[in-house]
Amino acid sequence: MNFLEYKKYFFINLSALWSFIVIYSMIVYSNTDCLPPAPNEFISCGFSEFIDMALSIIILLWLFVFTILEIVIRKYLIEKRFPNLKLDLKIKIPKFIAAIYNLIFSIGFLSASFLFFVAIILLFIAMIIWIFNFF
Repeated sequence: MNFLEYKKYFFINLSALWSFIVIYSMIVYSNTDCLPPAPNEFISCGFSEFIDMALSIIILLWLFVFTILEIVIRKYLIEKRFPNLKLDLKIKIPKFIAAIYNLIFSIGFLSASFLFFVAIILLFIAMIIWIFNFF
């Protein structure tokens, strides 16, 4: 499958756009300067930025799951059962806007893919740490 053929899937476009929000939340979290919390404080000052970053990464993981489901449904259910049904919309847009869209999509898709694999690796490491701390 060609790399640019992925643009026709809704959730891949959403994950490409969402990756910019993830990167922005990571930059905001990394630039937050906080003093260490006092012993009687329950929530430190960078807690809300951390929650924003964690939620945006979790949403990115779910967007990739929905992307895989969308590809499977379109390839194996709709094309096999309804071969005459065409879901592609052909919209005429200027080449300048298409070039900007291709650039934004490519950067977003590559960064979303990288962040997805980093999140999976971190999730795997967290599960291993949890298992060893449990026993």
